Amino acid sequence: MVEKMEVDQETPKEKGDEKADEKKPEDIQAITYENLREWCAQLERGESHIVGRVLQALTKTRKELTSEILVKLVDSFVADKTQKDLLTSWLPAPPTTEKREESTTMDVDSKTKGVSGRSPVPTRRKPVSSIAQYPEVELYVHLLVLLYLVDQKQLEQAEVCAKNYISRIDVFDKRSLDPFLAKAFFYYALISERVGNTAELISYLNSRLRLSTLRNQHDTEAVLIISILRAYMILRNYNAAAKLVSKVTFPESAHNNDLARFLYYQGRIKALQLDYPGAARFFNQSLRKAPQDAAIGFKQNAQKWIVVLSLFQGEIPERSLFRMPIYRKTLAPYLELTHAVRLGDIRLFNSVLEKYNDIFKADETQTLIVRLRQNVIRTAIRQISLAYSRIYISDIAKKLQLVESEAAYMVTKAIKEGNIVATIAIDPKAKQPYMQSIETENVYKTTEPQFTFDSRIKNCLDLYNQAIKALRYPSDNRTGETIEEQRERELMELELAKDLEEDDDDF
Repeated sequence: MVEKMEVDQETPKEKGDEKADEKKPEDIQAITYENLREWCAQLERGESHIVGRVLQALTKTRKELTSEILVKLVDSFVADKTQKDLLTSWLPAPPTTEKREESTTMDVDSKTKGVSGRSPVPTRRKPVSSIAQYPEVELYVHLLVLLYLVDQKQLEQAEVCAKNYISRIDVFDKRSLDPFLAKAFFYYALISERVGNTAELISYLNSRLRLSTLRNQHDTEAVLIISILRAYMILRNYNAAAKLVSKVTFPESAHNNDLARFLYYQGRIKALQLDYPGAARFFNQSLRKAPQDAAIGFKQNAQKWIVVLSLFQGEIPERSLFRMPIYRKTLAPYLELTHAVRLGDIRLFNSVLEKYNDIFKADETQTLIVRLRQNVIRTAIRQISLAYSRIYISDIAKKLQLVESEAAYMVTKAIKEGNIVATIAIDPKAKQPYMQSIETENVYKTTEPQFTFDSRIKNCLDLYNQAIKALRYPSDNRTGETIEEQRERELMELELAKDLEEDDDDF
């Protein structure tokens, strides 16, 4: 009997545990909704720094969004009826009435009852007309709906939502809404790219770029420049992208993420213009401006271009780069490519190019890698010149699997460019051309070390100037007050200024 009693006592606990497990998603939704309400309440206060913090937290917020939370936010914080109907029409239908009644009763009980069971002091709720005075709240809710549609891959509805979002910001016409407008154009360009309307998007973005430049909307201007460059890259219109970069001045107050993207596209343009040192410099700068703990895909893509460009300049990347955890898998094809270039093995190079052809096409580095064939041949000729003091051109052609005329051309080009120190002569007995190597002189007697030191000094000075521009100095806080006290004092000053303005209006 004792055993049965113990079992009977344990069963209700197990059922209670199951109910607690079932309530966990609801609790998470309630917490998320309260956090979003807190963000909206802070936006209503009109503090300028809150907009940046809210937009910075979007990456974490969008993972917790559900249709039920968004419907509640639209009902609570969107005052315009037409906008409210539009936003609710894009969201899925709410759950059944029974579940909804249960959730509403639970919300009422949780709001009316305190810890001791007594009802707390009733809070004053703002009327609908006061919510309309704060467009930041409505635009934030609108942006959350747009992100939800993008995550659910409802691209047609998301495109319509993005257009409506941009037109709604134009209606308010406030300078402080520049960050919201920048986000709107970013996601509108992304949706248009996934839908396939990139070609039709360029003219519209160019017109909006002129408008944002005239209005000094720096965040929007930076996003539009990056979106237009990306559209040109997708359409492979590299000449138009180069002209845009030469005509446009990127705003200095732009976010580091936007600056990293702009430097990345500049590096790609320079690489296609065969300016390999300039392209490598832009890619390295974009890696410095990228976030340290995030944007892994961006870093991987930029590092692929850096490896290829360093091979073009005759530099071999360090093996430690390929052993880093975030690069070990993605840079595996480029490690084999580096082995082929370092050894000067044309067979290995051709096999690597054939093996990873699809990967190089997806990375858009195939056009540059095909040009590396001459570098491989040049490296092989340099090794042959160091190994042999005299060798026939026909033997060089056999080693490199080339035609004899092509081998003679490559040897002549290597001699003219100064890669090897040798001469080409004809053997009177065999009546065949051969390459005669000459002992190399001391490198430090030439101007090559000077150019190397100049390039290193230039890179160090660029890094120093960027570090100086990125410095942030703390405020001169001589009173010794904390951050919270300082915020309270600023709020009091703002309220005092508003009261003074109202007094002036009365007079």
